[in-house]
Amino acid sequence: MISVLIPIFNCDVTALVASLISQLSLSNIDYEIICIDDASTNYCLKNDDLKLYNNTVLHKLSVNIGRSKIRNLLVKKAKYDWLLFLDADVFPKDKNFIKTYLKHINSNKEKVFCGGIIYQKAQPEKNKTLRWIYGKNREEVDAQVRQRNPYRYFFGANILIHKSVFDTCKFNEMIVKYGYEDILFVEDLKTNAIDISHLNNLVYHLGIENNALFLSKTKQALDNLYSLNSLKILSGRDVKILQTYGLVKKYKLNRVLSFVYTLFNKIIEINLKSSVPSLVLFDLYKLTYFCYLADKKITPKL
Repeated sequence: MISVLIPIFNCDVTALVASLISQLSLSNIDYEIICIDDASTNYCLKNDDLKLYNNTVLHKLSVNIGRSKIRNLLVKKAKYDWLLFLDADVFPKDKNFIKTYLKHINSNKEKVFCGGIIYQKAQPEKNKTLRWIYGKNREEVDAQVRQRNPYRYFFGANILIHKSVFDTCKFNEMIVKYGYEDILFVEDLKTNAIDISHLNNLVYHLGIENNALFLSKTKQALDNLYSLNSLKILSGRDVKILQTYGLVKKYKLNRVLSFVYTLFNKIIEINLKSSVPSLVLFDLYKLTYFCYLADKKITPKL
């Protein structure tokens, strides 16, 4: 009845899978858990224990294929019509996680159900505060609020989707590098008039990168966004930074902000890598970096 699909990259998923099996077994439904390791270098031996678990298979790739291709590959291997996508670095908030999703399984197969994410209350180590503060303030959003703007608040880390919907809106395999593959997927959902139903069926996001790594991944994601937008693959109707950039360009401030990035990016990074990073500076950093990419006319690359 349900296929749980988990893409893995350098993450220990044994605790997550054990928790899911515990809940699925009590639900008395047919299920499978499919994990694909995208050429990880860490936790490989630990994740080999997945082979001992019921109804669970682990496939290992020798070459990294990226976040979009691996999700499409997971679906190809799934035998059930309902697909539960979970990122490897999440963990269900409560013991009714599977039960809550099962209540919606027969309600409407033309919808995507988005459970949402949450962050632990305890602040992490000082060098991981940027990712945690960003997540707490920008991603940890109640379902009622998310439902007011359902396409903007889509997080692919925790979604339930029927295979017939996925056949219409696959992840775009042109995207190999990190960033904005979820947004492109959402645009396809919107174009095909597929509704998103937001639930408070939360998972903890446990994979908190250190400040420097998160900053690097943010820039990589913006590189992707710039390329997707320049190549007219992504319109950005629900991407706030593209909307803001449109206003900035309209008032001819884009080159000024590009210069701000050139002049002050290292100074701003000192704050963003500190134990008390500012989200205001983080937003400014992202916008000025995007203006810099556009001003320099960096060749779009996916």
